[in-house]
Amino acid sequence: MRAMIICGAGILSGKEMMALELGKGLRDAGHAVSYVTSLWGDGRFRSRLEELGFPMACVRIGFISATLKLECLRMTADQLIRVPGLWLDYRRFLGAQAPQHIFHTNWHHLLVLWPFLNSNRDWFWLHDVVPDKPHYRKLFVALSRRMRGFVPVSNAVMASLLRVGIPEEKIHVIHNGLTNPVPEDKTRARDWTGVRIGVAGQVAPWKGQQDLLEAFAVLGKKYPGIELHLFGDGVPSFVAELKQRAEVLGVGHQLVWHGFVRDRAEIYSQVDICVAPSRATEALPTVAIEAAFFGLPMIATRIGGLPEIVEHGRTGFLFEPESVDELTARLDELLCSAELRDVMGKAAWQHARMHFGLSRFVSEFEDLALK
Repeated sequence: MRAMIICGAGILSGKEMMALELGKGLRDAGHAVSYVTSLWGDGRFRSRLEELGFPMACVRIGFISATLKLECLRMTADQLIRVPGLWLDYRRFLGAQAPQHIFHTNWHHLLVLWPFLNSNRDWFWLHDVVPDKPHYRKLFVALSRRMRGFVPVSNAVMASLLRVGIPEEKIHVIHNGLTNPVPEDKTRARDWTGVRIGVAGQVAPWKGQQDLLEAFAVLGKKYPGIELHLFGDGVPSFVAELKQRAEVLGVGHQLVWHGFVRDRAEIYSQVDICVAPSRATEALPTVAIEAAFFGLPMIATRIGGLPEIVEHGRTGFLFEPESVDELTARLDELLCSAELRDVMGKAAWQHARMHFGLSRFVSEFEDLALK
């Protein structure tokens, strides 16, 4: 199979990591894989592709929006001006690679590549829940006529596609999968006292770190030895707001800010409990899968694709978004019992290997190509 993955990658987040995992898995299985990505962005995704030696085209593919905000209009205008050059570059790369299957990851890019879409070749691999709004309904129904099919990463995304009118026969759910980031014979070295709570990913209001901070402040008084470790870049104003709030709550000295950390082992080997306190409906957050591979119990909101990763009461706990009281209670259960943390962590590791491994992920894409 000759496959092409189109991933704009303004930043290196969960979607981009999955695009890399799929490409590596398909290549290791003997398939030819190439990428199309954007010259806009922070460059981390392009650097990873270069390191891995994948054929790629870096083009001016970016942002199309109906929003009337000045910045959105500016970015849309910039994209439209560059469309002729983009089409020329894309056509050349398409001819050179001759892909049998193209996996698109962004509807903005589908719009600007519309003339090249082929219902026998192009798939929309969705990593986001589709809003149930009239303009999305029109767009996705039109896309369904130009795409071979839709590949949502979770049942939550599939449900959103059904709501906007996509026929069920055009939808094929494939949960994301990862290369096991931890060798099976490696044990996690723990060289600290107390308990460390970790949260990884973008630091932004919709990620819910403010709710975790409020819960942590309550428990910080009960368990003076606990620490909250935050991994990831963030909106500077929101990061400053969190730091100020931590000082007001009297727990600033118990917070450890790591910023962006590329090495997943460095993140998950430093904590005992992971929390995904998202307020937004995320498709299938990668951090929850990664934490499970590292044998960590997870506390996550009961929203989006998180309940498809976390088995409530077995591999961790689920709670309602923005419910600080419920989050506090669930954290308290894990903080007071090392045995429960260990049992849930082992169950999470087993669940991740069974349901979110790379071989299953790749084989389902291979099966999809044969349909």
